[in-house]
Amino acid sequence: MRLSRRFKSLVIVFGILFLTLCFQFYVEYPPIQRASGIWINEEQYNLYKIQTVFDEGSMTLKSNQTITFKNNFDSSFENVYFHIYPNIFKKKNNVPFEEGDMEFVYPNGFNPGWIKINNVKENNKLIYHKVMGDGETVLRVTPQKAIEIGEERTFEINFEVKLPNVLARMGYGDNTVNITNWYPILAVYDQQGWNLDPYYAIGDPFYSEVAEYEVTIDIPSEYILATTGNIESKKEKDTITTYKIKTEGVRDFGMILSKDFDVKGVKVEDTTIQSYTIKGEKKEVALKVAVDSLEVFNRIFGKYPYKQLSVVACNFSLGGMEYPNLVMIGDGLYTMEEDFPLEYVIAHEIAHQWWYGIVGNNEVTEPWLDEALTEYSTLLYFEEKYGTHIKQQIQEKMIKAQYENFLDLKADRGEGIMRSLAEFDNSLEYSSIVYSRGALFIDHLRQEMGDEAFRKAIKEYYSEYKFKNATTENFYMILQKNSQKDLKSTFEEWLNVKIE
Repeated sequence: MRLSRRFKSLVIVFGILFLTLCFQFYVEYPPIQRASGIWINEEQYNLYKIQTVFDEGSMTLKSNQTITFKNNFDSSFENVYFHIYPNIFKKKNNVPFEEGDMEFVYPNGFNPGWIKINNVKENNKLIYHKVMGDGETVLRVTPQKAIEIGEERTFEINFEVKLPNVLARMGYGDNTVNITNWYPILAVYDQQGWNLDPYYAIGDPFYSEVAEYEVTIDIPSEYILATTGNIESKKEKDTITTYKIKTEGVRDFGMILSKDFDVKGVKVEDTTIQSYTIKGEKKEVALKVAVDSLEVFNRIFGKYPYKQLSVVACNFSLGGMEYPNLVMIGDGLYTMEEDFPLEYVIAHEIAHQWWYGIVGNNEVTEPWLDEALTEYSTLLYFEEKYGTHIKQQIQEKMIKAQYENFLDLKADRGEGIMRSLAEFDNSLEYSSIVYSRGALFIDHLRQEMGDEAFRKAIKEYYSEYKFKNATTENFYMILQKNSQKDLKSTFEEWLNVKIE
């Protein structure tokens, strides 16, 4: 989730809704995308080993990465492709922001960021590589010979990243350094081939497989680190601290640094939840919401499988953003008088740990699948914590109201919820259709199926597709299996897809 205009336009709604809660206790069908069915062994995860040094003076990361690629597919490969997202920040006319957001994300004026690929090696020998794609955000690597079915290859990529002065997913502000989408990450290969989509300004343009990571980072000792994965060791020498981090199987890897973090943690079942706040602002509130969110989602979806979860206040102007084991929360939410906006965004981002993090999907071609389910999961959080009447008020006064307000500006063209990022004109349209109408669709399915069948289906969906990438068809099949009613026409009407 990345909120821009949606976040700004809903702040007023949040405040009005909070006061209400206090008084009550608080056309043609496109074909549906099918599962690839091309995996031979989907339990063999690729392994990333990254050594990086953060230089505060130049705001750069000097890095060396080895990636072990296992050909678990049914074809050989002449080339392997990676996304190199930092290059989207290189030129002002390419940055992934709408024009109306530029003054907020670049408060000090445009500042470039980039990734430079110094060399790529295989077996200690240089091999050919090419930087390509829209905004130079794709890296093509040509191995010494084709990678045959079942074969394993290891590539070494030496690279440098310049972090931009921007209040975004990757960048830095006055208090935090946000290091996300920063390293060459393997593109997904599926029945469509290699997925090399550009970095869109709308939505979350990411699609990745679960992998394992072993990361070593050197940072100045006055910084505190929040990270994906588990910190295995921490050693200080002179003014530098070296962290060694290992993950348990995740689909991305992010880190946040700050000299101003106040950290408070608590253990919930087998997971340590840590709240990173800037100078302690609302640290108890944030931690309580994180604990409640984890407990609710563990109960209604299935258990969170990782050892840690970090909720991190960031210099981030666009609301919130999810990464495995780590959620970014815009620091502006912590300084609001009311707690409701902070609670809503934290609950939403933690729900993303299930829908995107554990159960993945193509967020470029099927963004509704994780965002609509996550938005509705946020409603379920409020329902479980405060009662059905609170859930209904939020749904009516915020979710439904936003969609109806959007229709006042622009009539629904009947295209349905399921469309790719490229098919949305702006973030307002995207959030109104994908988040708001999407959540209304999930609620409609719940009413059609009945509460018990719906909850059973969501648990089964999580169990069946955790650590995998799911499609709309997968979601439909699980819900239909658990429903006494035929859901085909409902899916076709709301999503505007053809169910075979």
